[in-house]
Amino acid sequence: MPYRIDRRTYAETYGPTTGDRVRLADTELILEVEKDYTVYGDEVKFGGGKVIRDGMGQGQTSRAAGAVDTV
Repeated sequence: MPYRIDRRTYAETYGPTTGDRVRLADTELILEVEKDYTVYGDEVKFGGGKVIRDGMGQGQTSRAAGAVDTV
């Protein structure tokens, strides 16, 4: 049986997801998440005491120019 949490708790725990709106810092700019590529159930939490496996949370492949996506 899947565990269900409300949208606010999900956003506070894992960050925004599809349909959520976020204010950018102290500006009047609002960002809306159109697509979340995270598979529900495979969310990653970073920080002390958190456990993630190699390849979770970031891509392991490089772009055509040879540079990695994240540094």
